[in-house]
Amino acid sequence: MNRASLLAFIVACIVWEVVTRYFDIPRYIFPSLTVILIEMWNNAGVFIHNTAITATESLLGAVVGCAIGLAVGYLMALRRLAENILLPYVIGSNSVPVVAIAPLLALWFGHGLLSKVLVAAFLCFFPIAINAYDGLRDRGGVFKELFSVIGASSDFYFWNLRVPLAIPFLLAGAKVSVVLAVIGAVVAEFVGSDAGLGFGMLQASYSLNTPRLFGYMFVSCILGLIFYGSIMLIELLLKRSRRWEWAFG
Repeated sequence: MNRASLLAFIVACIVWEVVTRYFDIPRYIFPSLTVILIEMWNNAGVFIHNTAITATESLLGAVVGCAIGLAVGYLMALRRLAENILLPYVIGSNSVPVVAIAPLLALWFGHGLLSKVLVAAFLCFFPIAINAYDGLRDRGGVFKELFSVIGASSDFYFWNLRVPLAIPFLLAGAKVSVVLAVIGAVVAEFVGSDAGLGFGMLQASYSLNTPRLFGYMFVSCILGLIFYGSIMLIELLLKRSRRWEWAFG
């Protein structure tokens, strides 16, 4: 977080607190920030338990979704037949609402961990598949001619040019995918679960405990930021690596 975003966050918190107190807004409509933080502190154990469950579901879903998306993107980039067959379905999958997929997966696989992981993986799949496809495509040009001149094999050309050039695309897709994994896990918990951030949000909304609902929303945002930050860290390490820094231009 840079200084500008940190300053904006502090100002927003101050305005939030002042407005809710000055206008005496009921806590069940729009609670003050201090009320939300007190609610989270008083129920820290429940928050930690639900966060750990959603984090596990999200992480597993991100791994599964990114692995499948990477494999499909690889096939589409290297095989024209696979591109012609799979690309329309990959694009179409992104048009299916997750609120329609989640009940189906819960019906097929039950309300346990597997259905939550699959919903998260479903949301992760599209960004990484499209970015892998775009990044790994053969762009030709002077670099390909250079590799041909030195007599490089197709495998050498793939691993030493196409893969490094695809890394920024893959990281961009991963940034989107890991955040969507949190959304997928939470939505899946709405459908049927006995723990997790989505389950906590439903409980809080049914009991009109708006401070706790805001608390779960905050935690969900923080979880997404942590996942996003982990990909940013990987990107930073690759940029500082002498082997991969040239790929980032």
